[in-house]
Amino acid sequence: MRRWLVAGVALTTLIAIVGAIARWPTRETEVRAATVSTPSSGHASIRPPATTSAPPAAQSPVSQSPSSTAPSSTAPSSTVAGVFVAAGVRQWLHCQGSGPLTVVVVTGLQTPASAWASVRPTLERITRTCVYDRPGLGRSPARHDTTRVVDAELYARELVALLAVAGEGRRVVLVGHSFGGLIARAFVAIDPTRVRGVLLAESVTPHDPTTGAYWAEAGHRVNMVPSSVAASPPKASHEPAFGRLPLLVLSASNPEGDHLGGPTYGQPPSRTELWRTQQRAELALSDNAIQVIARSGHVLQQDNPAAVVDAVRALVAAATTGKFLQCKNIWRDDKATCR
Repeated sequence: MRRWLVAGVALTTLIAIVGAIARWPTRETEVRAATVSTPSSGHASIRPPATTSAPPAAQSPVSQSPSSTAPSSTAPSSTVAGVFVAAGVRQWLHCQGSGPLTVVVVTGLQTPASAWASVRPTLERITRTCVYDRPGLGRSPARHDTTRVVDAELYARELVALLAVAGEGRRVVLVGHSFGGLIARAFVAIDPTRVRGVLLAESVTPHDPTTGAYWAEAGHRVNMVPSSVAASPPKASHEPAFGRLPLLVLSASNPEGDHLGGPTYGQPPSRTELWRTQQRAELALSDNAIQVIARSGHVLQQDNPAAVVDAVRALVAAATTGKFLQCKNIWRDDKATCR
């Protein structure tokens, strides 16, 4: 009788232990977190134009796990999607596709990644493509410090850290739209060895008089002065800031408003002409640069998605082959001119 009693107690204990082990959390259910240091640069950041298009309604922030493990650093093909913790903030990232380079889309002010939904699937067929939401936008939770003043350099460092934590830290082509162009330029200054090409799409330029000293995003003030400094070439250098890095400046034929035929920003003609002049001046950033003017308002990816896709395709080809960017007949089909 005692042997049966002992055996019963032993069996009960074993079942309890197995149940406890089954309830233990696994690393697969945790959001990966890390502190990633980025090299310091003496740059600051800048701001985008006063009005940007109203993006699609932002989704509520969620805290979710990445849907796959970090892909290989050579030719990732699996989908990565989730909220990652890096540099002290939580940011949602989605990467899909495969190819020799990774396109990273940096959106405009107050604009979630969902605003690029119309072109993202096509970009993913060209090469691996990542989109993300900055803190407080789209699927990314807000910052813990709601009073912090942010700028383009801070955003760029947080993006560098995000890509590293997500296992997407290989060669990238940056696509910066509007204010995102300042972040892309700051990224190049911080981590130039990783960047293989840059698309500045209707990008805000440093110290643009149309921007003002402060902008607002996700409840934070964005300081345009350090933002402009971070995106500016070093004053002492007489060489192009990007060297021979492929650079495509994609400009709108009608930058006076978000969309063709829509409301305008109400700026005087002299300001619009200054904007166009500054777009052309961005060509001086690289010895390997062209400008394409697309029939579009400021929000190029919605007004003329074909021009955006072909711009990315041209950049990826130039970065992969080592050849110079050229104006070709493809732009005619996009209702765009190249020069």
